[in-house]
Amino acid sequence: MFYIIFSILIFFFIVLFILFTLRKKWAIRKVKCTSDEEKLLYVNAMLEPFGFIFDECQDIIISKKDCWQRDMGYADIYDFKAPFFNMVMDSLPICFNYDNKEYRIEFWKGQYGITTGAEIGIYFRDKTDILGCYHAVSNEDCLEISFDLLKNCPLFSRCDKTWWLTGFDLGVFSRPRDLRMDICLRFKSEEMLQCFVKSLINAGIPCSHINICENQVCFDYCCVNNYKPNHSYAIVKFVMQICNFINCRLYRFITRYFNRTLDKLTYLRYLAPCLYRLVIRISLPRPKRLKVKKNKRK
Repeated sequence: MFYIIFSILIFFFIVLFILFTLRKKWAIRKVKCTSDEEKLLYVNAMLEPFGFIFDECQDIIISKKDCWQRDMGYADIYDFKAPFFNMVMDSLPICFNYDNKEYRIEFWKGQYGITTGAEIGIYFRDKTDILGCYHAVSNEDCLEISFDLLKNCPLFSRCDKTWWLTGFDLGVFSRPRDLRMDICLRFKSEEMLQCFVKSLINAGIPCSHINICENQVCFDYCCVNNYKPNHSYAIVKFVMQICNFINCRLYRFITRYFNRTLDKLTYLRYLAPCLYRLVIRISLPRPKRLKVKKNKRK
């Protein structure tokens, strides 16, 4: 009886292996036959409900200007709880007062699930509202901002006049301290720039790393440790980074037949739609993704 059951199991696994091999070959052919326009259409259809789109030129995921996260604002709790959502990153908030408002321009870099990414967000609140959360600035108060994300060599660059500038490189694993952001911001006035630079120096950026030209300031952000909102979660961050590393390796192994992220995602969509949806979900800033679920329940 044992040998019969064992033989059935062996036969079952052989059939599964053959079916998977045939499915894999079919998915590879489908990717090669699908146009880039169609690939981009399907990927964006999955990303847009989460407030993101795919940048085909740089092969990265970026946030939309008019994404729903703009209405959510920002609060310290996002930085504090980030490790519990597989986000292990460095944060550098620069707060300063200008025009009867308290501005908060924050910079992030690190590992977001199975993506290496970086963000710049511009927020404000009334000076009297010291306990409230920050709001995203209006279109009139958006700034021209740009950054290059580097890890030994350049990973990608972003430049726009916006309130939230982001980039996420899928399948790349990084330790936050190994990343560097070369950042430039152009302010509306010299007074606003000076307020920002003063707070920037107080946050630990050396004067020698800051370059000012008219109303534009440029600096590099690498290893400033003055702000550690989740420092007590060192063990959680360590465990999450192990998970992120393993997930990145699995993703790269499964999609090893292709080099471009757009092709890899399309391959997953044909190979295993459930796995494709899972990869999309763990490629984005997670607290923001949870907000999507909350809004859907309302």
